[in-house]
Amino acid sequence: MGWIRRLLGDSAQRHQELLQAVQRRFSVFRNLLNSHNNSLKLISQLEEKTQDGQVGSPFSLWGDFVKIRESVNETVEYMIELGGDAYIPLRSRLSSISEEVEKLLPIGRPIVEDDYTIQFQGLSMERAFSVGTKSANLGELKSGLDLPVPDGFAISAWAYQRFLDANQLKEKINGLLKDVRIRHYHDLEIMSEDIREAVTRRPVPDDLSRAIYGAFDDLAARTGKTGFALRSSAIAEDTSFSFAGQYLSFLNVHRDALLDYYKQVLASKFTPSAIYYLLSRSLSDMDFGMGVACMEMVDAAASGVAYTLDPLNPEGSYVVVNSVFGLGSYLVDGTLTPDVFHVSRANREVLFSRTSRKAVQLRMTSRENIEQAAVPESEQARPSIDENRLAMIVEYALRIEERFGCPQDIEWAVDRSGKLFLLQSRPLVIPRSKIAYTVPEEFNSLILMDGGTPICAGMGSGPVFHLTSVADLDAVPQGAVLVTANPSPYLVAVMHTISALVTMVGGNTSHLATLARELGVPTVVGMAKADQLSARREVTVSAGQGAIYDGSHPEWIAASTKTIRSVSLPPTLDYARKMISPIVHLNVIHPSDPRFTPENCFTVHDILRFIHQKSMDEIFTVLKGTTHKEKIGLRLKTKIPLIVNIIYLDQDYIDAKRRRWIPEHEIRSRPMRALWEGILQEGWPQSHVPADLKGFIAVMGANIQEGHIPEFSENSYAFLSQEYMLLNLRMGYHFSTIESLATPEPEKNYIRMQFKLGGAPLERRMRRIWLIGELLRLIGFENSSQGDFLDSTIAYQPEDGILERLQLLGRITIVTKQLDMALSSDARARWYLKEFTQMLGIKTQGDSPHGNETRG
Repeated sequence: MGWIRRLLGDSAQRHQELLQAVQRRFSVFRNLLNSHNNSLKLISQLEEKTQDGQVGSPFSLWGDFVKIRESVNETVEYMIELGGDAYIPLRSRLSSISEEVEKLLPIGRPIVEDDYTIQFQGLSMERAFSVGTKSANLGELKSGLDLPVPDGFAISAWAYQRFLDANQLKEKINGLLKDVRIRHYHDLEIMSEDIREAVTRRPVPDDLSRAIYGAFDDLAARTGKTGFALRSSAIAEDTSFSFAGQYLSFLNVHRDALLDYYKQVLASKFTPSAIYYLLSRSLSDMDFGMGVACMEMVDAAASGVAYTLDPLNPEGSYVVVNSVFGLGSYLVDGTLTPDVFHVSRANREVLFSRTSRKAVQLRMTSRENIEQAAVPESEQARPSIDENRLAMIVEYALRIEERFGCPQDIEWAVDRSGKLFLLQSRPLVIPRSKIAYTVPEEFNSLILMDGGTPICAGMGSGPVFHLTSVADLDAVPQGAVLVTANPSPYLVAVMHTISALVTMVGGNTSHLATLARELGVPTVVGMAKADQLSARREVTVSAGQGAIYDGSHPEWIAASTKTIRSVSLPPTLDYARKMISPIVHLNVIHPSDPRFTPENCFTVHDILRFIHQKSMDEIFTVLKGTTHKEKIGLRLKTKIPLIVNIIYLDQDYIDAKRRRWIPEHEIRSRPMRALWEGILQEGWPQSHVPADLKGFIAVMGANIQEGHIPEFSENSYAFLSQEYMLLNLRMGYHFSTIESLATPEPEKNYIRMQFKLGGAPLERRMRRIWLIGELLRLIGFENSSQGDFLDSTIAYQPEDGILERLQLLGRITIVTKQLDMALSSDARARWYLKEFTQMLGIKTQGDSPHGNETRG
């Protein structure tokens, strides 16, 4: 008898392996639903934050998105495991959506690990979050467009992170910044000095210093030079946040002072104006890692800035080029008023030119030092750049604009041999305004001075305040018209206070010009005699006209149109709403839509909706296709004349001595128990039921019991877990499949029923489909029917609602079986609908049963 036991044991083992394979697939499905539900919760939390105006800093926004992306990625992987390679495209869709969100969020991502130093030729735009936008863009120009960029290397934000961590500076810096009063410049100065001292006095870790020295030595060997420029390249600098002029750069840096200057660049993150700029936008220091660019210096005969569009006239088809003799520092810091050229984008013709007197220049000495030198009297008024170089600058500028996809602000220099170099490229801040108010000519007599260069259009009025020192910034009164000699970027600390800004020198390409446009402050530069305005005199500045009028004219300000910046970061809340749109918006909804495909998932929510539907389809297919269901199932012991094999997905019950039956009261699956209670509540009809509606059912049941059992001889089966049910019922000539998940979490829950075939002619079977569909529609299902096939679903319901509907579905299953035999007309179908709804306790509506239809 041993061989029999071995045979039975082998059989039990094979059946156990088959059951375990099915259970593993179901476990994947269950994990998928958990991951899917977690993703929806994270999205809901993000939506609630946005609706409540509690989005926090861009860093927290990015952190929220990363959590969502990780959860959805897990869901995608479960979908691929469950359904196979057909769902691999979901990976690329999620990646594309992530890239879209990243483009909308130019700051706030955690600093990623990278090399401490990277050569320019190894950089591209994709490395901006590692080395900063300035260095990444230079790498893109050099390696991507093959444009002339000085040789150099980037010191990454990961190096900055290493410096902070090695010296335990993060907590100290954040603690100091937490309570600073940004409206008081003196407080900012004290805080700035404390932080910068803490940074500059700390040592550079050995591994980092070796990497920096190594890259510097390689650069020196390649170029044959010993002094180089160190320039800030912070994460998000030169993006939607310009940070123009807020950070330090140093020229002619030699090896012996390299690390000291490196630390000074890092410390410049915390100048008073940089702290103000940062905190006034509700940003954290940790939102911005600091990269540094070390690059070859250009011994410039002329330098300047090119705007691919005119910020004050973006409809004009010309490039604005500003230039000065020598190095460009005196242009961008506003020391000199530059030459200005408007060059046609179409044919490179010079449309406009204005030369300024340039009395001095910065230049390199023979020992690579920097000095101020006088420009010979005969040269001061001549153009600092010729037309051939202008055409070349415009040619390069338009190529760069095309590469980056938006107007650009480009720094350039021409060396003393005539070679052109590109030193920087960043997005151009362009104020966008409606038609500006023009002061009527009758008020021309009130003009105190005009002829200034408009920087940011608009009007502002108030008392004149002359600022002669940065130390007096705290004294600037609210609503003043601020008059100062130079357009220093440090003025950003009072731009929230003043009504207008007037400087005596400067051009429209200085750092301050960029900040003024970004912040929307009416600004005029180049008003050489502005120091002659009486202090505290009430004036009105018409920045768009470059004029200053006597007196306060609030009616002009009310009539003017406020300038709105168009290439800058919107307020945090509006920006958050834009950022979450690719996450929460739902485009793909109904599975019957031909666009219900991975390729049409354009948001994170689309992916989750698609996966939720397809995961149900896949587990449905997997379980229905299971072989030898009768071998791995337990026969349900019931008085209902149906053969039902139960296969548990969350229990191990197969062995050589296993039981073969399970009584009804031991059903542990909540969905199955609810459905079966409905079946038992209606009961299998008996022949003694009166000849009314139930009498008809009784006759049908009696006929079956009196010799038609073969119609039900095919086995039905149920795959069950405590929360899940997939029941395939074969009843006569038709079959129905009912699938359900019932959990305490409504986001997971659903019921799906499919109904097919029958013994009557097609027309009668279609009437039964209509009748069942109507009953289900009245209790909240969405139906899709074609001929004698019905597919009906309901989802996202509380557990109690799911179980109540399953009990009703059990009753409907009994009262409608074999009903097609009796549905000889539409009128009879409507009569049965009325009778059934009364019997089941639900309401009806008088819809027609004609034709095929899709509902939901």
